[in-house]
Amino acid sequence: MRKPNSLLYFILAVVLPLMHGACKKDTALPQLSKTTLKAVGPTFADIQGRVYVEGSSAIIQRGACWEMKTSAGDSKVVQFPTIQADTMHAEGGTGLINLRVTGLQPDTAYYVRFFAINGDGVQYSYPVLARTPPIPAGGVFVEGFLIGQTFSMGSLVGAPDETPVHEVTLPNYFIATHEVTNTQYCKFLNKLDSAGQISPEGAVGNLEYIDMDDEDVLIVYDNNAFRPKTGFEDYPAVEVSWYGAKAYCNLFGYTLPSEASWEFAARGGLLTNKYIYAGSDNAADVAWYNSNAGDQLHPVGQKQANELGVYDMTGNVWEWCEDWYGADYYANSGIDNPTGPSSGEHKVLRGGSFAEEAFSSTKRYSVSPDATEANIGFRVRY
Repeated sequence: MRKPNSLLYFILAVVLPLMHGACKKDTALPQLSKTTLKAVGPTFADIQGRVYVEGSSAIIQRGACWEMKTSAGDSKVVQFPTIQADTMHAEGGTGLINLRVTGLQPDTAYYVRFFAINGDGVQYSYPVLARTPPIPAGGVFVEGFLIGQTFSMGSLVGAPDETPVHEVTLPNYFIATHEVTNTQYCKFLNKLDSAGQISPEGAVGNLEYIDMDDEDVLIVYDNNAFRPKTGFEDYPAVEVSWYGAKAYCNLFGYTLPSEASWEFAARGGLLTNKYIYAGSDNAADVAWYNSNAGDQLHPVGQKQANELGVYDMTGNVWEWCEDWYGADYYANSGIDNPTGPSSGEHKVLRGGSFAEEAFSSTKRYSVSPDATEANIGFRVRY
């Protein structure tokens, strides 16, 4: 019997696997970072990620995929959308990806993640949960900025307190399309009245929320309730102090606009056409002011809206802002969502009124927070 050839066994054991490996194609999928949520609006989500390597072949396609969250409540169950779900494609191969996923529904949760496809298949990043906010009744969405993006607040040609022009960045927010009306403010007053918290004269403790004794007030108190004067239901609520405006916001879960967010919205936000007034270079298109108002207040929303769909941000009534007023604040303002000085004697008013000339969207004014006037009202920020 012939003995086995040990050399032959060695060759078969070592060389053949090498030959098989040389014939077999190397396969590797792309490698991606996890998905990061950068911003979200009622109908979109901005996401960021990175494709580190292509894998064993060039990337054919990359993008994002998403699906609605279906796990109930606050479940920690993570969903992993695939390219069989909704998808959106992006340009390029490896490197950073910034992508806006659009067509989402307000007040809905989605899982979103990136994908990249090469010749060997598809690879996904780890998903992120994106919750789109609801659109409040009577509000419009104002898209702010991602980190590092700014708008130029102030004026080169306005009053000294409108200078210097300075860069500001803002988050996303909602602002009311109209000034708060007498009908809306009466709902607030009657809530306080039913709780025994406000006098028929409009005072809460030593704070006057609304001057019910002034002849220009458009609200009356009779039959144990506050109501608008007949025919003035849709007029702006006036003779309201800053304290009365702030209390309204607190009760219903709103805030007053910061001065920066007010100006940004008045100028049309990211949709701005850089008009002088809020929506036009012709004041009469968008404002009730001393040349066309007949020295009287007008119902909200009778003039043309600005680029965002917001009315009366020029004229009709001055509008309270959240901020304390500082004449030199612009020289010291922070960049990120500034909210004014920490203290002061006066609160900021913006927009002008029926009693004055039409002012640009950068005009600043201020009065004591306890002031109540026939040409001062407010709108809310959500």
